[in-house]
Order: sequence, then C-alpha cells, then structure tokens
Amino acid sequence: MAEFSLLILASYLVGAIPFGYLAGRLHGVDLRECGSRNIGATNAGRVLGRKWGLLVFAFDFLKGFLPVLTMRCLLGGEPKSLDYWGASLLICSILAVVLGHTFTCFLRFRGGKGVATSAGALFALSPFIGACAFAAWIVFMLVFRYVSLASIAAAAAMVFAAWYDFCRGSVLFGPGWMFFAVLVAIAVLVVIKHRTNIARLIDGTEARSWVRTSKK
Repeated sequence: MAEFSLLILASYLVGAIPFGYLAGRLHGVDLRECGSRNIGATNAGRVLGRKWGLLVFAFDFLKGFLPVLTMRCLLGGEPKSLDYWGASLLICSILAVVLGHTFTCFLRFRGGKGVATSAGALFALSPFIGACAFAAWIVFMLVFRYVSLASIAAAAAMVFAAWYDFCRGSVLFGPGWMFFAVLVAIAVLVVIKHRTNIARLIDGTEARSWVRTSKK
C-alpha cells in the first residue's frame, strides 16, 4: 500500500511540472501574463511559436502517459481485468496526474486546462479511447480551426468511447463503470477549464489555431 501511495503522489508531482511556464521563462516571459494567460501548449504556441507549442504539448502528454502506464504495468494487465482495488489505484493515478497539471503546486495551484496531460493518461489507460478522442480532435480542428472547440469535442468523444469500451456488456457499477465515471469527470473538468473559451466562441472573438500573439 505504501508503494502505491508513493506512486500516486509521484503521479501528482510529475503532472504538476509546468513545462509551459518553464518554456516561457526560457524566453524571458511569463505565459500567465501573455496571450490567453494559460501555461498550456496552445498558449505556448501562440506566444513562443509553433515549435515550442508542440514541444510543450509533447512533454505535457508524456507526463500524463508515463505515470499512468507505470501504475498499469505494476498492477499487471488490462484495466478491464482489474478488480475494484486495482481499478481504484489506477483511477487515483489518473486523477493525480491530471489534477497535478490543472492545479500545480509549483504555481500556487494555477495550471493548464488539462487537455494534453489527460490525453497522455487516456492513451496509457486505453489506446482505443485515446484514438477516438484524438480523431475527434483532428476532425474538429481541420473543419473549424479552433483548438478549444476541438478539445471540447475530444472530451465528448472520450466519454462515448469510454462507455463503449468499459461499460458495454459489463457488470453495472463494476470496475469498467468506475473508469467510465472518472473519464466523465475529466471531460467535465476540461469543459469547465475552457469556460472562457466557450464564451469567446459564442461572442465570435475566439482566436483560431496557432495565431501568434504578442509576448507583452
């Protein structure tokens, strides 16, 4: 139990590493004061350039992927084959890494919106669900060119894919439903973190993808 507790704590601390903030500091800027004032990959791309935005996305993805994959490997097997205890531990790892990113202790609990880190955790949990969410993101991005809208669409696709993968044919309130519930919670968190983007989408003032903004 102590070993798994430390892994969950480590998941939070890894998730809390603010790669976007650090990238901004390398350029002498604070992303919390620039562009959309967020430390995520989208704002990093707009303020620092596309290359840096992609780099921040990659690191944010990996910090979600690696801790959850480590926990999954230690628990030994497919998530759908875990018992309630194993499922609970894996869920705690997922929540820890996502909450670490969105509420990082290193920046007074002011973090990113959780999309890239959630995507990493999702691919570690279920490549099928991750692929479905990524496909939705790509489609909405190509059609509408709004990162925020694509991210919300990916969160919705994740929920539907999670129901299909974990709940269809499984025992009601079994481990599969536990994974479904936590992915619904993450989707809700992603939408809440995008509430200002939603307001701008409605007003027609939301910036399209990778539109470079001033560092000031």
